[in-house]
Amino acid sequence: MFYLLIGVVTFLWGLSFPSIKVGLGLIDPFTFIWIRSLISAALIFSIIAYRGIPWKPPMGLPAFWVNAVLHNLLFAFVYPGAALTTSGRTAVFVYTQPLIYTALAAYFIPGEHLSLRSVLGFAAAFGGITVLFGEKLFGGGSYSFLGDGLVLLGAFCWGVQSLYLRVNLQGIDPFRITAWTSLVAIPMFLFLSLFQGIRIPDFSNHLVSVNLAYNGLVGTGLVMILWVRLLANFSPSRVSAFMFLCPVFGVFLSGFILTEPLTVYMFWGVVLVAAGIFLVNTDRRRSS
Repeated sequence: MFYLLIGVVTFLWGLSFPSIKVGLGLIDPFTFIWIRSLISAALIFSIIAYRGIPWKPPMGLPAFWVNAVLHNLLFAFVYPGAALTTSGRTAVFVYTQPLIYTALAAYFIPGEHLSLRSVLGFAAAFGGITVLFGEKLFGGGSYSFLGDGLVLLGAFCWGVQSLYLRVNLQGIDPFRITAWTSLVAIPMFLFLSLFQGIRIPDFSNHLVSVNLAYNGLVGTGLVMILWVRLLANFSPSRVSAFMFLCPVFGVFLSGFILTEPLTVYMFWGVVLVAAGIFLVNTDRRRSS
């Protein structure tokens, strides 16, 4: 059961990257985010009501709202970046997050230490990122340094948010955190979209409807449910060890669906980054 669940979760997360890329060709990034967030918030609040668990935000806990804003900063950078670079590269750069989080935790959390295994993991991932940027320097491509940089900045925000969540919000139901994070995203990105001039997507176009529905119902909703089930039934270290599959699925699904070329640079880049994620997440010397 574990391998089935982790395979489904990482595959569906990987599939979200080509889905986002297709959607961004039809919808501006901030409009995409607030509509997707509206869909995911409706789904997760419905699940909370079905389960009969508390839905109201905790009183007197500003950290709850700070976490919601930090999490949405990820999307504020990743979606505009994804519009400028390829789907496969977005998948690889977003999933540098486990490495960023581990580095931040080692520095800020007492008892967190990096062993030689983790250091080797960081070296591998850094090598992979260098290879990917080298492709632009030597081979050109349909992406930009700006797009890659924005996605990496989003991954950094995700790492900061993950650390903040661990330190400040332990014990709060993840469904409630996710639901309110999605709800906060609606006015936040609706406001940002005002500067671009709100353009209502053409919902008669099936690509618009399918990609919004996928990212709202599956990429955020269904996958979150499965992820919570994994963390509830298996050790977090065992679950996180398989996060390296997300960029792998993201790259190969982008190549299959969007016919993005899998160059030598892309191949070695994703191999090195995935290896780095695996090494860091399977470091038994780090505290759980």
